[in-house]
Amino acid sequence: MSQPTSELPRLALKDETVTSVHSDSDPEQNTSQSEIEEGEQVLSTRKALWAWIILCFSTGPTNGMVNQYVTASIQAAANAVGRVPGTDKPCATRGNIQCVVKFGGTDIDYLSYLLYLRAISRAVEGVVSIFTAGLADFSGYRKTMMMLSIYLFGAVALPFAGLTTKSYPYLNALSTLYVIINAVSGLYTVTEASYIPIFMRTAGLERERQRLDDAPRPSASLLKGSKVSVLGLVAGNVGALVALLIGVIITYTRGNFVQAGYFNFLLAITIGGCLTILFGAVGHYMLPSIPGRKRPDGVNLLLLPCIMWYKMFRSLLQYPEAFKLCIGWVLWNTGYSNFLQLLGALFFESTGLDRGSGTYTVYSFMLVVFACVGSLSWLFAFPYTRLHIKTWAYCFLVVNIICVFWGCLGISKNVPIGYKYQAEFWVAIFLFMSTSSALRSLNRVMFASIIPRGSEALFFGLEITLDLATGWVNPLVQAVIQNRTGNLRYPMLPNLFVMLVALGLYLLCNVDKGMEDARKPLHLKFAWDVEEPTRREEPSVRS
Repeated sequence: MSQPTSELPRLALKDETVTSVHSDSDPEQNTSQSEIEEGEQVLSTRKALWAWIILCFSTGPTNGMVNQYVTASIQAAANAVGRVPGTDKPCATRGNIQCVVKFGGTDIDYLSYLLYLRAISRAVEGVVSIFTAGLADFSGYRKTMMMLSIYLFGAVALPFAGLTTKSYPYLNALSTLYVIINAVSGLYTVTEASYIPIFMRTAGLERERQRLDDAPRPSASLLKGSKVSVLGLVAGNVGALVALLIGVIITYTRGNFVQAGYFNFLLAITIGGCLTILFGAVGHYMLPSIPGRKRPDGVNLLLLPCIMWYKMFRSLLQYPEAFKLCIGWVLWNTGYSNFLQLLGALFFESTGLDRGSGTYTVYSFMLVVFACVGSLSWLFAFPYTRLHIKTWAYCFLVVNIICVFWGCLGISKNVPIGYKYQAEFWVAIFLFMSTSSALRSLNRVMFASIIPRGSEALFFGLEITLDLATGWVNPLVQAVIQNRTGNLRYPMLPNLFVMLVALGLYLLCNVDKGMEDARKPLHLKFAWDVEEPTRREEPSVRS
């Protein structure tokens, strides 16, 4: 976990060395960096780290419900109100289901409805993340925004238990809540991830600048970052496991279906929201506030996010490796999240929407178990290997690509494999989730080591926002493909393509150069700052 407290004074000397690197930069920038460093020291305690871990845990129950039960509930509800194309007959609930629902004045495939909904929610989440990332690095906003989003995240999950009527108004209500809860998740995801590099620094484990290839072991900052990143992800996964375990208990104690199997999911979602609010309050009490950058004088608060994004995109040449990794991460995450949803929908459909809820709860539970196994395995293996951190990334990405390619093989009716048997699903989720979770931890560590100090939320927000700003395209393409083909394996093709492109960008990214680039802070001078009479005041002070 964290380093022993007795080591912190000794390790803090490294921070002094790194701070001196900025001595030749702008005096105002040095002052700002010094104030940030002093304020961040409140996070150097174990209590602060545990508070952050508890907050990561608090979002796990609702996040697990959104990723698994909410989408499954919408899929089942759409199937319940839909009909066989060209008839008024109810839709089948198992196998290769042909079913259409009303959407925007026309009839579309019921799974296309879910994919269109995902595209809409991703677009809304992207807009929210733009404003969050532009504001969170400034004084007084980081903790406030994170806690507000966590409380909202849990609160939006509370009404789900009452939406049990099989009708279009209730389907629309489920869909609306799904869009809202995804938008809120963009808030906490940006601010939560921005704490990782701060914890790396406050433990005295600042970035070491030697080349990773020449080092016999990974640098100290990467080891610390791997622990913080993995602990945060594992805490969230454990929170999801708690909620999913409750879902398993509810399903098997109330019977395999109560009028409809997804009613059990709706109750579990509400319970997950309660857990998020409860543990969020505990973490809120324990986590101290930290100062951020001072808001530039004369800048409107509403315009600040736009100005910050403009300044950051202008820094493309200053941090090229960070942008390469960011785009590669975005493409991988797009392929990962969309493939996982397709795989879950395909599994739920193959087991039966009416009587398969029990099996689906076990499937959802094992997804998170395998994710925890992957993250923890990498956490323990990383310090004892001489592999460059990028080599780990290549291995994990290749396994991901193989899992997606396996599904594409099933497009042909003449091929007997490609997620056509339940055994294939269980093997796939073990390989896919374990490597994906480890890769997500690795990405957060790598990215944290190549971004400038004081701009954590902005740069982590860049990854999330680019993902969300472009992430709606993939579900939209998948929805069109699904509506034309009625075969959930066809939409896996775009995910295979984006993962292959992501692999190419990982190959092009030079992490060692990126760590050198990150020594230079992101300059935030504005045109009107030049006119400020800072230097003119000096003579009057001396006199």
